Amino acid sequence: MSERIRGLSFNLATFKTAASFFAFVAFAAIMTVGFTACGEEQQDVPQMTQMQVPTPKTQPIVPVDAFTAPSSSVITAEKAKLYAKASASLLELGFRWSERIDKASETDKVQILNAYSVARDQLCARVGLAGIAEFNWITSVALPDPKNKATFESAGVKTNN
Repeated sequence: MSERIRGLSFNLATFKTAASFFAFVAFAAIMTVGFTACGEEQQDVPQMTQMQVPTPKTQPIVPVDAFTAPSSSVITAEKAKLYAKASASLLELGFRWSERIDKASETDKVQILNAYSVARDQLCARVGLAGIAEFNWITSVALPDPKNKATFESAGVKTNN
């Protein structure tokens, strides 16, 4: 019994045989996988070893000296260099932390801002200043003083006076 379907010669008996064969192969494959998986559940379970990923290198907390404003606003070239270094580093720190703050939930923002304040203080102390307090004093008192213009410019800091 042969029929023509859209220009193709179609033999129903051949089709049934081929379909039965493919169904049998698919069923056998499923059963093989099923039987192979059964009984080996506890024998061939791979052991997951924990990878040792190095944690980011953290620095120990350094003591921050108490800052007392000097009687004169004139600063040394060394302090101007330390200020320039701290200023550039604080800009980078602020940029990185602002990304964290933007992505944080409202409840986490307070903790992040507190940690950011500690990080700023630590950064200034590591550079050689007496924390963010000395940095802020230099910014608000020593930097605007015209007597320090040449000192700051020699350290690479531009002043507005």
